[in-house]
Amino acid sequence: MPEQKQKLSYYLRLLYPFIKKDKGLLFFGLFAMLVTSALRLVDPLILALIIDQSIPNQNMTEMLRYGFMFIGVVLVSGLLSYLQIVLLSRLGIKIITKFKGDVFSHLLKLPVGWFNKQPVGELIARVESDSERVKVLFSDLSITIVGNLLFFVGVFIVLLIRDATTTLLIMPIIVISIVVYSYLFKYISKFFKQIREKYAIISAKITDYVQGMQMIQALNQEKRVIEDLRVASKDKQHVEIRTSFIEYGVQSVFMFVFNVLFVVLVIMITAPKIIAGVATLGTLIVFIQYIYRMVWPLMHLSENVMQMQRSFVSLKRILELTTLQTEDETFTGTVEPSFDREIRFENVSFAYEAEDWVLQDVSFSIPKGKKIALVGPSGSGKSTTISLICGFYHVQKGSITVDGVPIRTMNFRAWRKKIGLILQDIFLFPGPILENVRVYNDSVDPRIVQEAISVVQLDEFIKSLPEGLDTELAERGQNVSQGEKQLISFARALAFDSEIIIMDEATASIDPQTEARIQRTMNRAFGGKTIIIVAHRLTSVLDADEILYFSGGRITARGTHQELMKSSEDYRKLVELQMLGGSDE
Repeated sequence: MPEQKQKLSYYLRLLYPFIKKDKGLLFFGLFAMLVTSALRLVDPLILALIIDQSIPNQNMTEMLRYGFMFIGVVLVSGLLSYLQIVLLSRLGIKIITKFKGDVFSHLLKLPVGWFNKQPVGELIARVESDSERVKVLFSDLSITIVGNLLFFVGVFIVLLIRDATTTLLIMPIIVISIVVYSYLFKYISKFFKQIREKYAIISAKITDYVQGMQMIQALNQEKRVIEDLRVASKDKQHVEIRTSFIEYGVQSVFMFVFNVLFVVLVIMITAPKIIAGVATLGTLIVFIQYIYRMVWPLMHLSENVMQMQRSFVSLKRILELTTLQTEDETFTGTVEPSFDREIRFENVSFAYEAEDWVLQDVSFSIPKGKKIALVGPSGSGKSTTISLICGFYHVQKGSITVDGVPIRTMNFRAWRKKIGLILQDIFLFPGPILENVRVYNDSVDPRIVQEAISVVQLDEFIKSLPEGLDTELAERGQNVSQGEKQLISFARALAFDSEIIIMDEATASIDPQTEARIQRTMNRAFGGKTIIIVAHRLTSVLDADEILYFSGGRITARGTHQELMKSSEDYRKLVELQMLGGSDE
């Protein structure tokens, strides 16, 4: 239990910055809760006065006065409850909006390697759905729980004053019931976590299947997809049914105990005292009213506690993201980069996991203004080399330097500004072509974008569109061809005036005619820039200043195309396979 309290206080401390600016709303909610809790204690006492004094004395004036007091208490209590709910709901929405924004901002700073291991659907579930569950912590729910607890304390004090004997007899039973409930909720909380995890799994599957719908339909795999989702949903359903059975079963028992047994017990204890003249009928009314008023808050308390349990499970899942190290914490270099001579790999070895080396003792240099090609079989380390140049990872052995300065010591954001990365799978955002070229960076003038579009020979295509650069692209650029996507990505690199152009299989998925056009565009657009090309298709690297042949995480051959044709049997076989239709044996 102490460990649990420590964790709760830790999470609340993390949440405090989100509440700080809106403390006024929170304090008003607390004030309204205190007044409302007090007023809930008053009206049964007014009824008791009417029954014990006004009716026996046949004092109609006093009865009316107490009646108007009763109505006033109910109206004021209702008004404060309404204001409390409205203002605290507003507080919850404001806080959770900022909370989700800060969580997503933290995600944007996490290393690329972390995203490569995370299902997209699960991340969406954690940022969006879990955040919505956390919202109840800032709404009237939390205040209601505190208010009900204060109400119970007030009830105990009032009943103790009215009839100490009866109060001391029934209160231990109430306390025991609450303790039993607390253990039951603690038991149920583990099921809530399982439900959230299974929900995240289902969200991830749906996201993947929607993105791959074309392939699913092409291969007639709809039934298998439906079955996979059915199994995952059934798994979640079993946990939810078990949780609901425990939750509502306990609630039913609880209602029976308070609605029936407690009232019977109070009547059995109080009735003899009323007959003997020791207690009044008003006292019995107060006890019964308070018991009925405790039933629903306790019932809601059970539901509220379960919601709180779910909220804290969601909160934990989200805050786990915010505790992950960002790139700013991982890449701590401060040296402002300059690239005047060369990028050099010196005996570099790298592994994503433990000592499962993807690169082993790799050494080469990329002189400024030269075109360097990385070729070789899949999995040989080419794309990993590109990731290291971009500063997405740190090497475990050896060093990567730029003009003699280790990349590790550089300001990684300033270094990446020098790089234009063009991938095989070009990601285009839903929105105008203009914003896709400048990636929503308003500091890039539209005239610069237009010049870049012209250089990559995409201006005729743009002019043919009804809205030109303001033409909206569909999600992932589905309303343009693959070649046009690539040219937009080239324009993006030009618009940002990148010194180093990196093309990772950039022409692998387009036809030879489009590739030839892009090749001409590249020679025109990127003349004088440093170009690094990763390619399986050798037509795009024949004119490279140096070709590095990767195999098994090592560079096994290097030289120009003509030199490698003479010195490297592996490279020669690759050329013959692609260009001369040779055997792949």
